[in-house]
Amino acid sequence: MKLGMIRNACDDAAFRYVKGKGLDFIEACCNFPEEAAAFNARREEIKALVARHALPVLACGRWNGDGGPLDADGRVREDFLAEAKETISACAAIGCPVYNCGCNRVEGMSLFRNCAAAIEWFGTLLDFAGPLGVKIAVYNCPWHNFVRDMATWEIVLGELPDLGIKFDASHSIGAGRDYMEELRLWGGRIRHVHVKGALRVNGQYVDDPPAGLDMLPWPSILGMLYKAGYDGGLSIEPHSDTWRGDLGERGIDLTIRTIRALIV
Repeated sequence: MKLGMIRNACDDAAFRYVKGKGLDFIEACCNFPEEAAAFNARREEIKALVARHALPVLACGRWNGDGGPLDADGRVREDFLAEAKETISACAAIGCPVYNCGCNRVEGMSLFRNCAAAIEWFGTLLDFAGPLGVKIAVYNCPWHNFVRDMATWEIVLGELPDLGIKFDASHSIGAGRDYMEELRLWGGRIRHVHVKGALRVNGQYVDDPPAGLDMLPWPSILGMLYKAGYDGGLSIEPHSDTWRGDLGERGIDLTIRTIRALIV
């Protein structure tokens, strides 16, 4: 496995920062259309930065900050699809092997119809990305995404055998799901992993501290990933309002030491 980090901007400063931490890769983060547009427009520059710093981009995340790909009637939005295809093409151009995305649930539509719409959405992306050598993975975060647990995976991923999972145990524990059982049953479909700590008390969110200062059993999580044959990226995602500034930098360094010690 390789250890890397999410950066909102894939510019020279981001590459230098991640390289300076001794990490193996960078992950591009696109929350909104303007960020995806910037990533797409800068593909040649990013490709040059990959070569200059000898630091690959191993994943690109398009998080549904603007609501997701389905309109109010459950149809795939043409603008969202066009942007996704452009971003997948940019991934292929820079050698990025994984495109992470989600699918919003349409209120007022049955679970059956929502799953059918999600299958259409992800299936269209898979058909486009496959010939380009880019894998599609659905994230297990609830941000405008309902395909995030074993029940929906059984339906949507069961219909789409090439669709993978972007796994983050902090989202599972936050929703009260059994992340170890998810890893046991679905580990073979994981295409990318986020490393983010989690603290929950009496079922309530407290903080997302660095890995090693949280309640997630990182040795067991990596053990399950090894059991599943996973050999992809582990991407550090600083996410805490507590761990900022100098404290945040020390937290990132602690996460690196904690996870590095578990990679064999």
